[in-house]
Amino acid sequence: MVPLNAFFCLFLGALINALPSNIAAREALIPSDPVDITPACWQDLSCSFHEIEDMNMDTRLEYVRYMQAVHFDDLNAANQFRPIEGVITFFIDENLGSPGSWVSYVDAGIVEAIQRGGAMALGLGTFDGGNPGSSKWDTFLTGMENGELGDRNDHDRTWSLAEQAATEYGKATAESISMVGAPTQQQLRWYQFTQLFRAIMRNRSKIILLIRTLFLFTNPPLALAAEAFIDWLTDTTNIKPTQIGCKIAWGLSEFDVPLGANLIDDVKLLKALLPKLYDAYKESK
Repeated sequence: MVPLNAFFCLFLGALINALPSNIAAREALIPSDPVDITPACWQDLSCSFHEIEDMNMDTRLEYVRYMQAVHFDDLNAANQFRPIEGVITFFIDENLGSPGSWVSYVDAGIVEAIQRGGAMALGLGTFDGGNPGSSKWDTFLTGMENGELGDRNDHDRTWSLAEQAATEYGKATAESISMVGAPTQQQLRWYQFTQLFRAIMRNRSKIILLIRTLFLFTNPPLALAAEAFIDWLTDTTNIKPTQIGCKIAWGLSEFDVPLGANLIDDVKLLKALLPKLYDAYKESK
């Protein structure tokens, strides 16, 4: 990825170009049937990485929802993992992430870290599974419980740092096991789009400050529209942005979109993704 200052400018330029666009995005359906039997490791948040990786995506989605509804309400975090639900719903829709696949391993690292971080925050256990995301989700969930993340910038940065660490762990685990097949080029390109999402969340305060500095007095409607779009895109209580964003990014990834290894590639990624996302944002309102 590019240096932060360059990234802010690239993001802002692509976002401003995206604001006038106007196309529709299809809303995905969300599986909602509850599981019939609650496994013991769901009840005490102790499922191993391999137990989670062995779940199909429908079961994984139910587990994420179960954790929020049953365990995380006490932490004031019953609705904080809608983006994770959105990604898993996308996997279900596209028939991606069967157990043993690269996608499944990466996602299992994310779900495991949420689970173990929740167990730590609730005092159910201290084992992090060797997943660096576990302690970071503990920090996030404890902060939610204690009312320490009321500031949107602090909230989004803490959330995204935890998700980034867990994602990288899942990816590294997949790549360390020889029997896990290599990801396709489309999957790698899609993964790079998700990296941009996390970068925007981590640096929300700087992006918003730049927007306000440049446009609040010269073009207030533009500044307000850009800020509202960013808030929608990174809202952890809303499943729609990731559902829509994943589908758009997957469609773009089918083509020879660069992998974002340098400045020019990041410009192309932003210019390809942001206009379509802004169109989807307008359609969702």
